[in-house]
Amino acid sequence: MNKFQGWKNVFAFTYKQNVGTKTYKLVTGLVAVLVLALAILITVVSCAPDEEETKPEFSSIHKVLVADCAEVGELAYAELVASTQNDTYYERVAWESAGQVTTEEELARLAEEKGEDVIGLLYTMDEDVLSVRAVIPETSTVGISEGEELATTVASFVQSRRYRSSGLSMEQLIAVETTVAVTVGVAGEEPNLVADLIGMFAPLIFGLILYMMLLMYGQRICQQVSTEKTSKLMETLLTSLHPYALLTGKVFAIVATALTQFFLWIALLVIGLFGGVVIGRVLYPDSTASVTMVVDFLRENIGESALSPAAVVLAILIFCCGFLFYCVIAGLAGSMVTRPEEASSVQGIFTLPIVVSWLVCYLGGLMEKENILVVARNIPFTIPFGVPVELLTGTVGILQGVISLVILLVFSVLCILLSARIYKGMVLYTGQKLSLKTIVGVLRNK
Repeated sequence: MNKFQGWKNVFAFTYKQNVGTKTYKLVTGLVAVLVLALAILITVVSCAPDEEETKPEFSSIHKVLVADCAEVGELAYAELVASTQNDTYYERVAWESAGQVTTEEELARLAEEKGEDVIGLLYTMDEDVLSVRAVIPETSTVGISEGEELATTVASFVQSRRYRSSGLSMEQLIAVETTVAVTVGVAGEEPNLVADLIGMFAPLIFGLILYMMLLMYGQRICQQVSTEKTSKLMETLLTSLHPYALLTGKVFAIVATALTQFFLWIALLVIGLFGGVVIGRVLYPDSTASVTMVVDFLRENIGESALSPAAVVLAILIFCCGFLFYCVIAGLAGSMVTRPEEASSVQGIFTLPIVVSWLVCYLGGLMEKENILVVARNIPFTIPFGVPVELLTGTVGILQGVISLVILLVFSVLCILLSARIYKGMVLYTGQKLSLKTIVGVLRNK
């Protein structure tokens, strides 16, 4: 007899039963609308042209009162105006000596008397360190940032003048005034902020999505399987169906229920992105934004193979098979239940590997432990949490993806066979306390 005969009937009945509930339809519909709206909104906002902050042609400062307490001496402020990038910005500023003023308070009062668009500049010397400080009265219309910019410009100009008056040659002046930039990097590679951010957050987000889906649907599988086992329904089902067909149909149905929901949201996300681009171009005709630009941007920053068609297809297959594998583990946990009160305790059989596997993949990538990631790519528990993201970002090749997919498929089939054997063998132990000795005995008996 074909042990899997009749699994399609179980699949069809269970799938229809799950997708037909009001809760499933409500959650699927609400999330779908939210995903579509957010995708359109984000894309339209990204299409909007950047508002460039244009600097005014002239400074709002009308007059600067200079208090020279450092004996800097007379300065040709016309040269300062010409030395700035915008040589007309300070053109209308009048420069005036503040006389015998030596404190900020006195300089502030004097500037306030001269007008609301007048500020002071105080030169002081402290242990051979020249300080240039902008003094802005409380009633002034000049902003702090503009005062700070003026003080910085004047300080640079004063420093340059001091160098030139020291008698240094032109070559020496160029060497002294050359700005030295200091950066730190790893030999052989250039720092890439985008790639680092994607490497940090992509596994985190993907792992959380997979974890939430497994937690929700895995518990449902475990609950449904255990409920049937601890009731008289199991004896009736096993008279017409083999445990292989029963578990396969039930697990595949719930997996299909979850993936239907998930891929519906992904489809609406893609539709929202393309729709947002169309709407954005209508609202902003000069916009050049497109979805392909996002893909090209990712490839430039995280690898040429990122988001290639083969990588996307393989990542989707591994995600589906990984989800199936853990759902089979949930069915295995439900098969071990002999009493209703044991249902909650056996759920740790599939929830603990989920948490540990996700942490191993995420922390291994975050700490750049390549040896851990190599091992994780070949273990069925960790493959679903790491390999799909690595394929999409171009971290691993297609060959490694195929190897991981085969490993998942083989172990999923083995788990189905193991679950079915335990499911059938535990019939004689219904109502008894679950123990490891009992499970080993069931597996040994043919």
